[in-house]
Amino acid sequence: MNTVESAIAACIDRLQLDTNSDFAILGMMDPSGRRLRWSRSAGRTSERTNLVEQKATAGLSGKAIRSGRQAAANAAMSDRERFKLGEPILLTEQLRIAVSVPIAINNKISGVVLIGRRSDSSYLADELKQATHAAIELASLLE
Repeated sequence: MNTVESAIAACIDRLQLDTNSDFAILGMMDPSGRRLRWSRSAGRTSERTNLVEQKATAGLSGKAIRSGRQAAANAAMSDRERFKLGEPILLTEQLRIAVSVPIAINNKISGVVLIGRRSDSSYLADELKQATHAAIELASLLE
Protein backbone atom coordinates (compact mmCIF):
# COMPACT_ATOMS: atom_id res chain seq x y z
CA MET A 1 0.00 0.00 0.00
CA ASN A 2 1.50 3.36 -0.98
CA THR A 3 1.52 6.48 1.17
CA VAL A 4 -1.59 8.07 -0.36
CA GLU A 5 -3.59 4.85 0.02
CA SER A 6 -2.39 4.55 3.62
CA ALA A 7 -3.41 8.15 4.33
CA ILE A 8 -6.87 7.55 2.81
CA ALA A 9 -7.34 4.38 4.88
CA ALA A 10 -6.22 6.24 8.03
CA CYS A 11 -8.66 9.08 7.29
CA ILE A 12 -11.58 6.65 6.90
CA ASP A 13 -10.61 4.85 10.13
CA ARG A 14 -10.31 8.18 11.99
CA LEU A 15 -13.67 9.34 10.60
CA GLN A 16 -15.37 6.22 11.93
CA LEU A 17 -13.90 6.80 15.39
CA ASP A 18 -14.38 10.60 15.51
CA THR A 19 -18.06 10.36 14.55
CA ASN A 20 -18.81 7.35 16.77
CA SER A 21 -19.98 5.53 13.65
CA ASP A 22 -20.27 1.80 13.22
CA PHE A 23 -19.25 2.13 9.59
CA ALA A 24 -17.50 4.55 7.20
CA ILE A 25 -16.74 4.15 3.51
CA LEU A 26 -15.34 6.08 0.55
CA GLY A 27 -17.23 6.01 -2.74
CA MET A 28 -15.81 7.41 -5.96
CA MET A 29 -17.53 8.10 -9.28
CA ASP A 30 -16.36 6.04 -12.23
CA PRO A 31 -14.91 7.94 -15.22
CA SER A 32 -18.30 8.03 -16.98
CA GLY A 33 -19.91 9.65 -13.91
CA ARG A 34 -22.74 7.13 -13.95
CA ARG A 35 -21.66 4.68 -11.27
CA LEU A 36 -20.46 5.05 -7.71
CA ARG A 37 -17.86 2.47 -6.67
CA TRP A 38 -17.17 1.87 -2.99
CA SER A 39 -13.58 1.28 -1.94
CA ARG A 40 -11.96 2.01 1.43
CA SER A 41 -14.12 1.15 4.43
CA ALA A 42 -13.92 0.82 8.21
CA GLY A 43 -16.25 -1.25 10.36
CA ARG A 44 -17.71 -3.39 7.60
CA THR A 45 -19.52 -6.60 8.51
CA SER A 46 -19.86 -8.02 5.00
CA GLU A 47 -17.09 -9.16 2.67
CA ARG A 48 -19.25 -7.98 -0.25
CA THR A 49 -19.35 -4.34 0.85
CA ASN A 50 -16.41 -3.13 -1.24
CA LEU A 51 -17.84 -4.91 -4.32
CA VAL A 52 -21.11 -2.96 -4.25
CA GLU A 53 -21.71 -0.44 -7.03
CA GLN A 54 -24.70 1.79 -7.54
CA LYS A 55 -26.06 4.47 -9.81
CA ALA A 56 -24.44 7.79 -8.99
CA THR A 57 -27.91 9.32 -8.69
CA ALA A 58 -29.33 6.74 -6.24
CA GLY A 59 -29.93 7.03 -2.52
CA LEU A 60 -28.39 9.42 -0.02
CA SER A 61 -25.12 9.42 -1.92
CA GLY A 62 -26.87 10.37 -5.14
CA LYS A 63 -28.61 13.20 -3.33
CA ALA A 64 -25.26 14.43 -1.96
CA ILE A 65 -23.68 14.21 -5.42
CA ARG A 66 -26.55 16.04 -7.14
CA SER A 67 -26.86 18.79 -4.53
CA GLY A 68 -23.20 19.13 -3.55
CA ARG A 69 -24.36 19.10 0.07
CA GLN A 70 -24.56 16.64 2.92
CA ALA A 71 -27.51 14.22 2.74
CA ALA A 72 -28.75 12.44 5.85
CA ALA A 73 -31.20 9.83 7.04
CA ASN A 74 -31.06 10.92 10.66
CA ALA A 75 -34.09 8.93 11.79
CA ALA A 76 -33.88 5.15 12.13
CA MET A 77 -34.98 3.40 8.94
CA SER A 78 -36.67 0.04 8.57
CA ASP A 79 -35.47 -2.51 6.00
CA ARG A 80 -38.30 -1.43 3.72
CA GLU A 81 -37.30 2.26 3.95
CA ARG A 82 -33.63 1.41 3.28
CA PHE A 83 -34.60 -0.67 0.25
CA LYS A 84 -36.87 2.08 -1.07
CA LEU A 85 -34.10 4.67 -0.65
CA GLY A 86 -31.96 2.80 -3.18
CA GLU A 87 -28.66 2.87 -1.29
CA PRO A 88 -27.43 -0.77 -1.33
CA ILE A 89 -24.69 -0.12 1.25
CA LEU A 90 -27.33 0.63 3.88
CA LEU A 91 -28.83 -2.82 3.38
CA THR A 92 -25.54 -4.67 3.02
CA GLU A 93 -24.20 -3.16 6.26
CA GLN A 94 -27.58 -3.04 8.07
CA LEU A 95 -27.26 0.69 8.76
CA ARG A 96 -30.26 2.41 10.36
CA ILE A 97 -28.83 5.95 10.41
CA ALA A 98 -26.58 7.31 7.64
CA VAL A 99 -25.00 10.50 6.31
CA SER A 100 -23.36 10.99 2.94
CA VAL A 101 -20.97 13.90 2.37
CA PRO A 102 -19.81 14.90 -1.14
CA ILE A 103 -16.12 15.05 -2.01
CA ALA A 104 -15.23 17.89 -4.37
CA ILE A 105 -11.98 17.76 -6.31
CA ASN A 106 -11.17 20.82 -8.46
CA ASN A 107 -14.73 22.15 -7.88
CA LYS A 108 -16.29 18.95 -9.24
CA ILE A 109 -18.09 16.33 -7.13
CA SER A 110 -16.00 13.19 -7.57
CA GLY A 111 -17.34 10.98 -4.81
CA VAL A 112 -18.76 10.75 -1.31
CA VAL A 113 -17.87 9.58 2.14
CA LEU A 114 -20.69 7.75 3.88
CA ILE A 115 -20.94 7.12 7.62
CA GLY A 116 -23.58 5.08 9.37
CA ARG A 117 -24.83 3.52 12.55
CA ARG A 118 -26.53 0.23 13.15
CA SER A 119 -28.28 1.73 16.18
CA ASP A 120 -31.08 4.30 16.31
CA SER A 121 -28.96 7.15 17.66
CA SER A 122 -28.80 10.24 15.42
CA TYR A 123 -25.65 12.17 14.59
CA LEU A 124 -24.80 15.32 16.53
CA ALA A 125 -23.81 18.57 14.78
CA ASP A 126 -20.15 18.15 15.83
CA GLU A 127 -20.05 14.66 14.35
CA LEU A 128 -21.44 15.97 11.06
CA LYS A 129 -18.74 18.67 11.05
CA GLN A 130 -16.13 15.92 11.47
CA ALA A 131 -17.56 14.18 8.39
CA THR A 132 -17.32 17.41 6.39
CA HIS A 133 -13.70 17.91 7.47
CA ALA A 134 -12.90 14.33 6.50
CA ALA A 135 -14.40 14.91 3.03
CA ILE A 136 -12.15 17.96 2.59
CA GLU A 137 -9.10 15.99 3.75
CA LEU A 138 -9.95 13.12 1.40
CA ALA A 139 -10.36 15.54 -1.51
CA SER A 140 -6.86 16.88 -0.93
CA LEU A 141 -5.46 13.34 -0.78
CA LEU A 142 -7.26 12.29 -3.97
CA GLU A 143 -6.20 15.31 -6.07
